[in-house]
Amino acid sequence: MASFNSRTGAVMPQSGDYNATQIPVSGEPEAETVAAALSNKAPAGFGFGDAIQEIATTSAEESYETYCAKVDAVLDAMPDKTAKLVRAYPPAVYGNAGTTISLLYKGDANYAVLSNIGSADVGLCGWRMFKLRYPSSSSPAVWMPFEWENPPMKIGVEYRTTERYDGKPVFVMAVNGGAFPDNSSKIIEVQIPDTSGQVKMLDCYGVLDNGTQIPGLFGESVFDASNYLGLFTQNGNGKFTISVGSGRTVGLNFTLFLKYWKEGT
Repeated sequence: MASFNSRTGAVMPQSGDYNATQIPVSGEPEAETVAAALSNKAPAGFGFGDAIQEIATTSAEESYETYCAKVDAVLDAMPDKTAKLVRAYPPAVYGNAGTTISLLYKGDANYAVLSNIGSADVGLCGWRMFKLRYPSSSSPAVWMPFEWENPPMKIGVEYRTTERYDGKPVFVMAVNGGAFPDNSSKIIEVQIPDTSGQVKMLDCYGVLDNGTQIPGLFGESVFDASNYLGLFTQNGNGKFTISVGSGRTVGLNFTLFLKYWKEGT
């Protein structure tokens, strides 16, 4: 070659003489095709076209209402009848590690759902928030209380679930029963939180520390016919007296599991 790029004589290739699109590769996609594909790739949104937005709480003490306002700010920028993936961390799950992915759906100004669809932390899986307008009301839509599909079931904590009974939300709670009585009985008093009306018990059973279920109010015995768990009375204002007994030596502690709905919820 006598001359190239203002150079004369015995011209040798130098860095910068050619770019990738000018170099054909036999049997492979043309370089310009690859370059165009890379330039048109989706941003860092796991293939969904948008980066995953985070809606995070500042502390475990942040109010639910304040967090809902943060979700509302994201909804304001969304068209009606659309959905997007978000990384949502409400106060109820503050401080847990791992990545949690949720789906935020906006129907219109009066209906929205934020639902967890998966998490690297099992303790964060399965919760829901939804916003709606009360029937026959002209007031703006409001966020309903936080609900669990798979409650973590920490001892002494009441969880509102996504399950319904006769149109009312179902609550669950685990109570530390202490030592299961050997050849005797004991009385456990349980106070259902935040209620001034009637409570309907839907299920009540115990589980020994070895995983064996104690016969409860519902279902058949899976342990021993001489063991029993009986609901004696509701003393008003959500307070229950539960009798637990055994006709043999058990020698284990147990946990009491309650499932119920509350009047007025």
